[in-house]
Amino acid sequence: MKKYNEIDEGNKIAKKMLYFLLFAILPFLGIFFSYINDPEAPILNAIAASTSNLPAVLSSNNPLLSKVMDVYTKTSPLFAFVLFMVSYKNLSLKKESSACKALVILVLFTVFYAILIYALLFTNTDLTKSAKLLKLMSINDFYLAFFYVSLYSGIYIFSYLYMWFCIGTFRVVKERWLPPLFHYK
Repeated sequence: MKKYNEIDEGNKIAKKMLYFLLFAILPFLGIFFSYINDPEAPILNAIAASTSNLPAVLSSNNPLLSKVMDVYTKTSPLFAFVLFMVSYKNLSLKKESSACKALVILVLFTVFYAILIYALLFTNTDLTKSAKLLKLMSINDFYLAFFYVSLYSGIYIFSYLYMWFCIGTFRVVKERWLPPLFHYK
């Protein structure tokens, strides 16, 4: 019976994560339709100008739309953090997980996550000069918007998972290695 409760709890968290992601993606629609209606929209130009010093994943075919969408993409770890703060009390790793295994996974995932975040949020990349798939994403506005929504979703999910692994590993280590004096609820 306990296993079914864990599955139900996991499903609730997954639904909450999906709904929060859908809510967080809504500004992409506003950016996209604003650009479609007026390719020289003053608000988009103001955002692009005020963030011109930030590194970005851009398309030379459409620098304004790609810059504004890239700036919004940089908020995905923040949205993941907000959701995590709302739901972290319900998260846990499997009870049979060993502390050593959890620590190894956390270290490896930390390296992966750091590389992912650095490559996607802190470097300058031109999609039109990248691999074929990325070049394809930059050929029109619709594909470009799809690329940024996908990028946002991926960073959001990996950010949430990273925080989950951190807190889960802490709990596993606390339960297995720390004396009962340090246990609290």
